[in-house]
Amino acid sequence: MPGFEEDREYFQGGQTKAKKLRPVKEKANNSTLSFAKVFGYMFMYLAITAAVAFGLGYFISKSYVDQYGSTYKFSVGGPIGNLYLGLIIGAAVGMIIMTIVIQFVFIKGKHSVLVPSIIYSILVGVLFSTFTIFFDWKLIGMAFGITCGTFLIMSLIATFSKGNFAPLAIVALGILIGIVPLTLINLFFFNQTLYWVISFAIFAAIMFITMFDIWNIKKITERGEMDRNLSYYCAFTMYVDFINIFIRILYFLALIYGNKK
Repeated sequence: MPGFEEDREYFQGGQTKAKKLRPVKEKANNSTLSFAKVFGYMFMYLAITAAVAFGLGYFISKSYVDQYGSTYKFSVGGPIGNLYLGLIIGAAVGMIIMTIVIQFVFIKGKHSVLVPSIIYSILVGVLFSTFTIFFDWKLIGMAFGITCGTFLIMSLIATFSKGNFAPLAIVALGILIGIVPLTLINLFFFNQTLYWVISFAIFAAIMFITMFDIWNIKKITERGEMDRNLSYYCAFTMYVDFINIFIRILYFLALIYGNKK
């Protein structure tokens, strides 16, 4: 029949084209899914830190109120204060150890970094419990909200930008190297202006590193190299970036609004 062969050729050509496009679409879907999983693991680490921080902070505060009354301000000393101080010191030392462990385990590649990453997030929660004791919870909430917004904006830029973000890592490294001598000078000859320059330079370096990390993780997922253990490690990297941003923003807000609870 006239036109039948043409229709069949057109239909078969469409099928061939669809087969060629399908692997590309599947690869894009897998890339998006892998990227989403990394963010999911990062939020899991953050949720663990938040739960430990607020839970321990509430327990310590309530213990002090029960023992000394609501008008007594928390201070180191006594069985509760000494125990809490020991936890803080232990958590700080533990974070250093777990950082080394996570890097070592990931490089070796024989075991998962999930467990040490979770332990690290718990230890961060122990340290952050001091924030819930000495800072107004509204201030902490404000800092967290601003950090989430900042992180979201950087994620969108790093994800959808077609530029190369590798130079940001070099710039950030240069800033951090330059900050070292300035910090040493300011320790001996304190200058308020220089202090703020150093503070904002550190914050800028953290932002650049965060954008580079997100961009690099996105590239890894696009190449199809993201396995489960690597996703745990990438999530841990973004978690550390988020924590560093949160600390700086909370510090700035405390200076602006005060840190009285």
